[in-house]
Amino acid sequence: MKNTAINILLFSIVTTCISCSKISENIEQDIIVNDTAFFDIPVINSITTTTPISGIPFTLNLEEEVKSGLNKYTIDQIKSTKLRSMNLSLAFIGKDTSGKDSLDTKNNFGNLESVKFRIAANSSLANLANTTITSSGTIGALALTPVIVPDSLRTFITNPTKTYHVIIKAKAITTLPMRVRATSTYTITLAK
Repeated sequence: MKNTAINILLFSIVTTCISCSKISENIEQDIIVNDTAFFDIPVINSITTTTPISGIPFTLNLEEEVKSGLNKYTIDQIKSTKLRSMNLSLAFIGKDTSGKDSLDTKNNFGNLESVKFRIAANSSLANLANTTITSSGTIGALALTPVIVPDSLRTFITNPTKTYHVIIKAKAITTLPMRVRATSTYTITLAK
């Protein structure tokens, strides 16, 4: 009887230790990180060709974002990545007659037919997000639809030499450059 009690006690201790070990090995954490990039859409003189804009800096320091968490992860412990959203907005040109911020009515997203946002690293490109613009009105903000497969995003986002590329197709010519702010939100899943 004494041996049975000791065996049960030992079995319970071993099971508890193994369970705790497995729990500590399988800690997962999601972090939300944002990247903001600025670029200019040049004057567009043609509605039949596309306008590429390359080499837009990726300002997010993913390694620092990952290290700053409570569990002190490393960039090698990224399990998955996902683009949650990408939004573009134009800089205002001043105040209108009623004192409200205004956009240039001849140079805004309403002049564009489509925007494709891409990510580049090591001479490889992947489509990140895009949109088609059907309205011809004055448009100052766009929400792009993420199109990249999360598994392929990881290899780009962890590369230290990544940049953004944009391809613009216009439906009306423009007369001035447009200053754009692109804000991307990523979900990074970390695992130990």
